[in-house]
Amino acid sequence: MPASVQLRITEGIAKGRIFTFAAHDTFFLGRQPDCHMHLPDDTFVSRHHFILEACPPQACLRDLGSRNGTYVNGRKVGGRKECESPEEGARRAYPEVTLKHGDRIQVGDTALEVHVTQEEKQAGPPAAAPVPSFDELNPKQLADLLLKAAKKGKAPRLDIPGYEIEKELGRGGFGVVFRARRLSDGVPVAIKVLLPRVAVRPAEMEKFLREMTITAQLRHQNIVKLYDQGHCEGIPWFVMEYCEGGSLWDFIRQHGGKVPLEIARPIMLAAMDGLAHAHQSGIVHRDLKPQNILLDRGVARISDFGLAKNFQQAGFSGLSITGNYAGTPLFMPREQLINFKHLKPVSDVWSIAATFYFMLSGAFPYPFTQKRDPIDVILNEHVVPIEKWLPALPANIAKTMMACLHENSQARPSSGSELRAQFLRVL
Repeated sequence: MPASVQLRITEGIAKGRIFTFAAHDTFFLGRQPDCHMHLPDDTFVSRHHFILEACPPQACLRDLGSRNGTYVNGRKVGGRKECESPEEGARRAYPEVTLKHGDRIQVGDTALEVHVTQEEKQAGPPAAAPVPSFDELNPKQLADLLLKAAKKGKAPRLDIPGYEIEKELGRGGFGVVFRARRLSDGVPVAIKVLLPRVAVRPAEMEKFLREMTITAQLRHQNIVKLYDQGHCEGIPWFVMEYCEGGSLWDFIRQHGGKVPLEIARPIMLAAMDGLAHAHQSGIVHRDLKPQNILLDRGVARISDFGLAKNFQQAGFSGLSITGNYAGTPLFMPREQLINFKHLKPVSDVWSIAATFYFMLSGAFPYPFTQKRDPIDVILNEHVVPIEKWLPALPANIAKTMMACLHENSQARPSSGSELRAQFLRVL
């Protein structure tokens, strides 16, 4: 039996209900109708009271600046002061609480018990031991480790036959990208090395890589090609097309933080072409942002299709929303928090529109601040009209942009094809 996390409601109006998480997912409790545990009549419960993230057998809870706090085993977690408004309370950072089997959560009249089931060992021959988690290594340490090994001519923890690592290109929350050379013909390639945050069993790694073979079949001039993949001692690696122009994030920075419309137009349309092809092939990206749109000889190509989805569903990312390694979800649509597992192409539409909003204006769609919980901002704030930053932007372009960023997913273009068709009429 695989690992799971269960929430059992033991007190309150929902007594007897059970929520079971067998894969990476999120759970919200609050008064708002979009919460998984909807408690509209309990005056001690806030709109979005807390978020619980499960990545079995791990689970983590974070109070979202509630009025009365959340109690875990009788200890108050979070909650704002009596003199604070909801907005003021949300500006303070609240610690995450790692949950374990038997923990009791109390919010108002509702009590929940946490039940964690560990993975059962299979009968028969001993299973291959899991590869240790690299949780104690941050991306910089991983990059330094691999570069040091590469300079010695042999990487003890990263053996990719047929390629020679040359230099680091960039790093993110879960891995590092290197420029490398294919020894057979000298062609430059990019190698992305991922850093699992949990112990990985060989069978799980093989399943993850099988899922990625579907993505590898994508072939389009505006999608970065995936040439090869594998793993070495629990570290998955991917050999991809090298794009010498770097990322759109770097391109935006080179232009002083925002890009004029006449320069941005061909980049936007090319990226939409790639997204439309992926959606027609039944693949959702799930992690579109300027760092995942690459430029090669002036052509925009989308990278990492399916990577975030498969990495998270395999459980390798650990607690990527509430955990210490979670990045700020600057380009994440609201429904990605609430409906974490089941995203559709329309969510990619929001993320790529948010990317273009940032490219044109130099600002993020949501009014993020350093002092406010980004999850609270996404749940409770509206997208700032792009006209605030770009009053001279043609009205039809601004209107189309804001339609793509509508908080109601049904009001947006439903796919990359619809998105491109709408922008072609106004660009």
